[in-house]
Amino acid sequence: MANNIIVEYEAVFEYNPEDHKHGVEFIAIRPGDCLHMNPVTAELKGSYEDPQNWLKGTNRTTGAHGYFPTDGYVKYKGVVQSVNRPPRPHRWVETYTIKPVLCGDCGDYIWGIDKIVRECEGCGKCYHSECSGRASTTQCTTQERTILKPDYIPNPVPLENWTVNNVIDWMAALNLYRYAETFREANITGRDLNNMDEEKLREMGIKDEFHQKSILVCIDELCGQNSDAQPYASRLPPVQCADMEASGCSAATEHRFAEYNFSSMQRCHLCDKFLYGLVHQGLQCRECGLCCHRFCSTTQPTECNVPKLERIRRPSFTQNSVFGLELSDEVNKSGKEAPLVLMMCVQEIEQWCQEHNAEALSVYRISSKAEEINEVKAVFNQGDPSQVNLSSFSVHCVAGALKKYLRELPDPVIPVDMYSRFIDIAKNKASSSKSLLDLMEELPAPHKSTLQYLMAHFCRLWRHQHESGVTDGLDKLSHVFCHVLLRPPWENIIEIVENTKLHIEIFEELMRNGSWGEVIPPIPSPPVLPPRPARHTHSTAVTSPTVEDKLENYEWYWGDLSREEVNEKLRDTPDGTFLVRNATSPGDYTLTLRKGGSNKLIKIYHKDHKYGFVEPLEFNSVVELISYYQHNSLAIYNKTLDIKLLYAVGKNMGMDNGTAEDVTEEVNNLIKINHEYVEKTGLYDRLYEKHSKTSLELQLKHQALDAFKETLVVFEEQMDLHKRNHKDAAPHEVQKLHENYELLKSRYLSIQESKSALEVDINRKSSHNRGLISEMNSMKPEIKRLYKQREQLKKWLIDRGKTADMLDNLLENKCESIAETHGESDHNVPHLNESYWLVNCERERAEEMLRDRPDSTFLIRPKPDCHVLSIVYRGAVGHCKIFHKDTGYGFADPYFIFRTLKDLVVHYHKTSLAEHNNELDVSLKIPVRAPPAEAVYLRMNTP
Repeated sequence: MANNIIVEYEAVFEYNPEDHKHGVEFIAIRPGDCLHMNPVTAELKGSYEDPQNWLKGTNRTTGAHGYFPTDGYVKYKGVVQSVNRPPRPHRWVETYTIKPVLCGDCGDYIWGIDKIVRECEGCGKCYHSECSGRASTTQCTTQERTILKPDYIPNPVPLENWTVNNVIDWMAALNLYRYAETFREANITGRDLNNMDEEKLREMGIKDEFHQKSILVCIDELCGQNSDAQPYASRLPPVQCADMEASGCSAATEHRFAEYNFSSMQRCHLCDKFLYGLVHQGLQCRECGLCCHRFCSTTQPTECNVPKLERIRRPSFTQNSVFGLELSDEVNKSGKEAPLVLMMCVQEIEQWCQEHNAEALSVYRISSKAEEINEVKAVFNQGDPSQVNLSSFSVHCVAGALKKYLRELPDPVIPVDMYSRFIDIAKNKASSSKSLLDLMEELPAPHKSTLQYLMAHFCRLWRHQHESGVTDGLDKLSHVFCHVLLRPPWENIIEIVENTKLHIEIFEELMRNGSWGEVIPPIPSPPVLPPRPARHTHSTAVTSPTVEDKLENYEWYWGDLSREEVNEKLRDTPDGTFLVRNATSPGDYTLTLRKGGSNKLIKIYHKDHKYGFVEPLEFNSVVELISYYQHNSLAIYNKTLDIKLLYAVGKNMGMDNGTAEDVTEEVNNLIKINHEYVEKTGLYDRLYEKHSKTSLELQLKHQALDAFKETLVVFEEQMDLHKRNHKDAAPHEVQKLHENYELLKSRYLSIQESKSALEVDINRKSSHNRGLISEMNSMKPEIKRLYKQREQLKKWLIDRGKTADMLDNLLENKCESIAETHGESDHNVPHLNESYWLVNCERERAEEMLRDRPDSTFLIRPKPDCHVLSIVYRGAVGHCKIFHKDTGYGFADPYFIFRTLKDLVVHYHKTSLAEHNNELDVSLKIPVRAPPAEAVYLRMNTP
């Protein structure tokens, strides 16, 4: 039986015979290589599972045959049978699967609730039912077959039973993986998909209309609704399907299909269903423009016929697109280090970032409309990319075109055949003999030079941002480009959802440690995390669970609560607000946290009496976990969540009041957010003013263009009349008519030239105006977010005792005038006379002057570095320091807003000092030297 046995191993570490000066009988192996060994010829020592020393076998990945090391270099995968027999027909077994499976015929994934998978028992390949018919005409010729079969199931699994991981795998196969982490964080299961709509997607942070429609159309198809009942797919108009079977037309040829990225909803020309996903949705013929699913391209074969397709193909189709071509061809064609399209976009982006360096790292985060990006693409397709002028387009539109170009590359910047090696090194940094930078050196020359060019560009953006004084993390770039520069082969695309964090780590590792020829900003050392056991000794930490530790005793725990109710309770709350509810899976919980103006859903897992967000689960209770993250940032768990659990939404009392330190911190946040809001609105107003001026100019120029057109029509009529009269003119009139005709023609051509110049100017100004509109539209969401955040903070601070007037004064960085603040009757108060309360004396003298005086009697005495307020409260004399900064006088940050001491005294004449100290609820009512009559008046008016 040994002759029929083959043992399979997978290489874990790299081995190169040349590095060890081994002979030609030894073969090289790399992590991920598939290795086969026949026990009869392999000189096996030890068992199959634990072989010793060297084995003789074949590297199936490279085709090399010879000796390779064991002892930790390889891991056992299983026993495969050698099928040394003549080819035979496939032996079909019908089954189902939740996890999408690649079809061995059409190359599309088999997915759906009740989709039947036809698997061959001999070779193990899987097919659509429709595709298996063509496969049946071939022979099952696979010589080796793994004994362990994939995880198939005998019956369909209803959508409501799908787990979060099932949903994520499905999204990857449909190229929706961009939002896989979003769905994971929101804990979206199959049951949730049935109720998904645009509003829920917006709440999850998915705001792009095209992306919403793409996701909802895929959900329609998954749920198995009839096309007439599909709420999202039916909104968009159908296309006319191609009827091109065996036309016999001389123009008909075979299609030149290539994968394509569509920037808007596109139906298949063969089945009239939508193409699925956000990128690489399907195939498009480079000749006729036919668009279809991979599945349809094989099940409904058609002929390429340009005349027939012209009436139904996309308006934006072009045969000369520079997008979607091989990277190596474009680099070689340019003769430079990167494709010309990339270089032109990078130049325009960096020129803009030099003037807006505070937004350099955000330039790729703001999306532009698909129509505008396609305009940039059309400009590049018109001719030589090196001659393209991008100045009329907004920077975010150019950035979108750059991302689109990279996404449409057939092979990404880091080639798919090197994907597994990059991932393996990222997983095993400590034990790998190679680094990511070492592996980068092995990239094909065009890919390596393009990666170097892009990384140098990113470093310059990073430096611009740092020089602006606005600190931002690399995540603004890594989260955008992690799936653009690197992706697995199509047959393994589902791996992308599990490897997203590794993609981000690879990008950031290359950025920080690569030699890109650019100086990068200093990288701060990460803070040292406290050891986990220390939290048990914290004053607020929870020790062993007791009766008091039951979740029901905590205000932030709400038990069974729907997502809609959670959204209502967290609406208009500041960042850091949170609550906990039961999760859909028994024994687990969901933490909902307000961050960035939206709700973040984090699942709390429970296993073996331990709780946590991720494995290993280290907390003894949910109470202990919440208590820990009330004092430590969640960045420990997810670096994009750099925030603590600040304000609990309680069942009985709403949101926690927060400490005095919390209030002060939120006041500072309010000032910062208001500053950003004022800057953004100011910029928006300036853009709007330019837009209005340009629109008016365009209106006048269009009127002038209409006048030119009408004038040209009159001249054309006159010239036609001249031509007709030439035939009937007398000989002596011909010369004169000819001269008049030439004069008309000259004036006609002059007007035509002026009209053409005006049209060029109109096109240029229209393009500039569109850029202004695009830039304004891109700013609107940020302005709305800042406004909403500012109003939420103001409401929160007012609920905690701050007055609206005080906050408005603070935001305006000035105090209201005395007359405005206190009315006409305050003009006669003694506070306006500094000599009544400003006394140059020592502490002992001040206490003597205030002895036996009524509460609220005060004086202010100067000192070398500050002033001191001495005031009577509850029969005792207290002292408070008054400081002075560039912005004015005040007691503490951020209240240095009073231009003079007199302004401060008049303000606190009617405002309590409890604003700064909750235990000092008193105002400055009676100046120590006020005349007796005025002092009596003041006491009578004291509430």
